[in-house]
Amino acid sequence: MHLSSALVAALLVAFLVTSTVRYIYTRYFSRHALPSSLPWIGVEGGSCFSRARATLRSFWHTRELVFEGYEKYSKKGLPFVLPNITTGPEVILPMSQMEWLLKQKETVLDQNEVNRSFLQADYTMLHPKVVTDTVHEDVIRKELTKMLGDYTADVIDEIDYAFRKNWGVDTKEWTEITSYYSMLDIIARISNRVIVGFPLCRDEGYLSHAKQFARWVVVEAAFIAMVPKTLKGILAPLIRILDVNYFRQNSKVVVPLIKKRLSSPSIEEKKKLTNPQDDYIQWSIDHSYDRKDPSLRTVDIINKRLSVIQFAVIQSSTITLANLALDLASYPELSSMFAHIRFEVLNELQATGGEWTKDALARMVSLDSVLRESMRMWGFVSRGVMKEVVAKKGVTLPSGHHLPHGTKVGVHASPVHRDDDIYPDALEFKPFRFCSNGGLRMVDDYSEKVVGNGIPLVTTSSNFMAFSHGRHACPGRFFASQQLKLVLAYIALNYDIKPIPFRPTNLWFVNTQGPPLDSKISVRRREGTV
Repeated sequence: MHLSSALVAALLVAFLVTSTVRYIYTRYFSRHALPSSLPWIGVEGGSCFSRARATLRSFWHTRELVFEGYEKYSKKGLPFVLPNITTGPEVILPMSQMEWLLKQKETVLDQNEVNRSFLQADYTMLHPKVVTDTVHEDVIRKELTKMLGDYTADVIDEIDYAFRKNWGVDTKEWTEITSYYSMLDIIARISNRVIVGFPLCRDEGYLSHAKQFARWVVVEAAFIAMVPKTLKGILAPLIRILDVNYFRQNSKVVVPLIKKRLSSPSIEEKKKLTNPQDDYIQWSIDHSYDRKDPSLRTVDIINKRLSVIQFAVIQSSTITLANLALDLASYPELSSMFAHIRFEVLNELQATGGEWTKDALARMVSLDSVLRESMRMWGFVSRGVMKEVVAKKGVTLPSGHHLPHGTKVGVHASPVHRDDDIYPDALEFKPFRFCSNGGLRMVDDYSEKVVGNGIPLVTTSSNFMAFSHGRHACPGRFFASQQLKLVLAYIALNYDIKPIPFRPTNLWFVNTQGPPLDSKISVRRREGTV
């Protein structure tokens, strides 16, 4: 028996209406099976309509909600629920429960699932293997981090090229630049000097597409997250159309390169070569041989991994440096701060005969402090440590509240980073706050080891979560730290920055923040550095 086209259409409409109504209720009105004793910030009286208003408010005003909840509940040792319009409500724990959070097994609470949801990785990461395996993390830890010292000279060379191109070399007149876009180009060039090497890192078309791909991932993910699950298969490809196009454009350059590498000597034979290739493409190929898994070295998977790693290395460092540029320009004692940095940097370089070594860079603690302070105030992602309940039976908090499977639970970094009880004058940018003479060594029992006169930028703690904290702290932070410190040193040695009367306020989009994209500063090359 054949159904009439009218009946099929009616059934389809009924299905779409039912799915939409169910989605709207779940997204905006539902308690998500959370205990009724857990308070929702921004919700008055516990009504479902108030929850819907608070959830809608989280799109642009998560900052107000999370800071209000921190003062009202977290500082009193109580958990609360933070509405999130994109990935669902989050149970925010007080700092007193951080130890409990970090000690939970990954079979109970999983941080990777939160990242997967935040980035809508099943749709934005181009290939399902990128979502489920650990190749990115393995390659970053084994190759990129281990060999950082070997890349320093190349990174310095690319920094010089990138700044001359973006900030100019005029020693007489001020040059106006846009903080975000200039840093986006600079970081894309520096990162790709390591990721794909020279000369591809100077290919303007390739760089343009890589930058645009990196920019749009988080935005696309936020909108995909708000699409009903039943419609994601249809709408997600439409939302991703920009990034898919950027990926395809770069594939025209990258695919022939990957094919050439795959036809090159095996890893055993490569070791005998005098100058073997060393970039992300080769690391991925070598890793596949180490794992004895041919499926990891297809042209398609390596090409897609390369685009995804572009997002990882470009976007967060761009935001960090764009924020830093505004902090520097608005800091009233910038001249004396730059003089201090120059003194430290030049002293360390003199001790190494002018060579930028890994150890010399590590001793330049003022660079760590300035960057750490900027990241404390303007971390790209508000959440510090967030995990998802993956245990089928749920988990019970130290407070006695039982959270069902699928609940997101953790701590947000932004209010902690701006707490006067932790950081005196927390709203003030104090560039040398983290140097030993700044009087603060913000570490705790769960941080990494700290040695020397200051706190390394890469060191995480429950009081500093710009790179998250615990076992799943950002594995790429060592690479990022090297880039960021070398960039700051280069700026201090080679440029003056014209003071601005006040720092522009960052804009929030759900639980991420960044400087206004059109914020401008004026720079001038220092005499004798051209």
